[in-house]
Amino acid sequence: MKKIIISFLMLLIICSCSSQFDKETWLKEPEKRQDMVSSLTNKFKLKGMTENEIIDLLGEPAEKLSEPSRQFLYYIGSAGLGIKVTLLQLQLDENGKVESHDIIYK
Repeated sequence: MKKIIISFLMLLIICSCSSQFDKETWLKEPEKRQDMVSSLTNKFKLKGMTENEIIDLLGEPAEKLSEPSRQFLYYIGSAGLGIKVTLLQLQLDENGKVESHDIIYK
């Protein structure tokens, strides 16, 4: 029984590490984005949102790419002992709507 309780408490601690997405916190405290990104992708149907809707929700992206396809990149945090950067990548279609999103490391 003791092992079950300890396992449950460990699971509870691990699950409580992520934060609910909050637009104001996302915009003002980029260092907290890594904790909110899971909530963001679960709470909002990013696929199909327009470029303007995304910018209204997340602010201006860190990078806008046009080659090889239109992409918005949002800084999420650091990975790999701070050597790599974690980014939210939004792929836009020819109509400026999100067709996919992913977490990438650069």
